[in-house]
This record gives sequence, structure tokens and C-alpha cells, in this order.
Amino acid sequence: MADAVLDAPAPVQRAPLGGGTRALEYAASFTLLVLLVGLAEVAAQRGWVSKLVLPAPSQIWAVLVDGFTSGFYLPHLRSTVGSIFAGFFIAATAAITIAGTLASVPVLERVLTPFFVAFQSMPKVAIAPLVVIWFGFGELSKTVIVITACFFPILMNALHGLKLRDRDHLELMRSLGATRLQLFVRLRLPHALPYIFAGLHIGVIFALIGTVVAEFVGTNAGVGYVMLQSKANFDLPSVYACLLLLMAIGVLLHALMKQLEKRVAFWAQDISQVSA
Repeated sequence: MADAVLDAPAPVQRAPLGGGTRALEYAASFTLLVLLVGLAEVAAQRGWVSKLVLPAPSQIWAVLVDGFTSGFYLPHLRSTVGSIFAGFFIAATAAITIAGTLASVPVLERVLTPFFVAFQSMPKVAIAPLVVIWFGFGELSKTVIVITACFFPILMNALHGLKLRDRDHLELMRSLGATRLQLFVRLRLPHALPYIFAGLHIGVIFALIGTVVAEFVGTNAGVGYVMLQSKANFDLPSVYACLLLLMAIGVLLHALMKQLEKRVAFWAQDISQVSA
């Protein structure tokens, strides 16, 4: 028996994903990006693709450098980013608060959810002109459109997460005399954080989309407004430069949400990062 125990093979230890693996992944992504940009440059320079379809990346880069050097893009970036943060913050606060109320009062959820779904079914591009008529041209109408764009996904994800499934913990806390507020803060909310952040990840991208829609319809500032004016002038390099700026904003917003999630919901570890 002792020999059998001594001869038993030791369990295989698998190292978790480390910085080296992530560095390789980032290097692969960067290499793919360089290859795609290089292919686009060659295709544009040799005339494989019309310049009305794809301008040379070097032209787009020149427009970006000139726009930042002259300070042209800075006020438009401030307008776009400011509307995103303002509308997203208001929508997230309202959505999580309403989700908490609906989760605590199921009757309200059954009564109000069809109205939320009906409102979300309306295309935001269609209601944007109405918002401009109601609130006028400017930042206010843009913020309202952003709120309408990102409110619903945050609400539904938060509501889904706040519907408690762990009955044992619920009964334990009730037996210890926990109030409804304590149940919400100490039990429902921690369990719902992964769902809430899933909604926030979707909502922040919807906020960017809503901002661009608003800038197309009823403002005279913002990256979307610049892109619309460039399109009217058939200035394709400027259009692509604006698209790159919007993509960069989206990537940065997603990265910020990931960092916030790691700090707030650090215990909700991704199973792919756990060593097997």
C-alpha cells in the first residue's frame, strides 16, 4: 500500500495564463494590423481599389496629424466624449436604480417591462429628429439621444442579474433579521455585478453610437458632425480619419470598463483565467 502511494504520479500543475501569453496575443494582433494597413496602402497606391472607396492609409494619417496639430479635432472630440460620458452616466444610474426597484417589486416589473420593450423597439435614428425638435440643437438633445440609446440594455441586464437565484443565502439572511435594504446591498447587488457590467459594456458602445446619430441629425460639433461635412465635400481621407477616431474612442471606452470591472467585481474571475 505504501509503495502504491509512493509510486503514484504527481498531479500535473498547469500554469495560469501569464503576461508572456498576453504579450504574444498583443503582438499577433499588432502584426495583423500592420499587414492589413500595408495591404491597404499597396492596393491604394497601385490603383487596385478606387480612391473613392479606399484612400491610402498614409493620406488618412496625414489628415489626422494635420487635424491634431492645428487643433481642429480637439473641440469636436471634447463634444463627442463629453456627451458620451454625460448620457451614459445618467442612463446607467437610472437603469440600475429602476432595475433594483423592479426586482424588489415583481408587480411593477410585469406592468412596466412591456413599455420599456416597446420604447426600445423604436429605431433611435427615427426618434432623433423628434428629440432635436423638443430640446433644440446642441448638447442637451445629444445627451438625451445617448440616454435613450444605452438605457435599455443596461436595464435588462441589471434586472436579470438582480433576480436572486440563491435561495439558501436569501433564507439565511432573512432568518438573521436582514432588512430589504441589507438584502439588496449585501446579497442581490454583489450577485448581480457580472450581469450589470455586461450591460454596461454594451451600453457604453451604444452611447457612442447614439452620440454619432445625434451629431448627424442636430448638432454643429462633434466627430460625427465633422464626418458628415467631410462626406458632403467628398473628402474621403477625412471621413476615414473620423471613423478611426470613433473606433479609438470605442476601444478606449471598452478598456476603461474592463478596468472598472476588475476593480469593482474582482471576485468574478473569468473561468478561462483559472488554472485547470
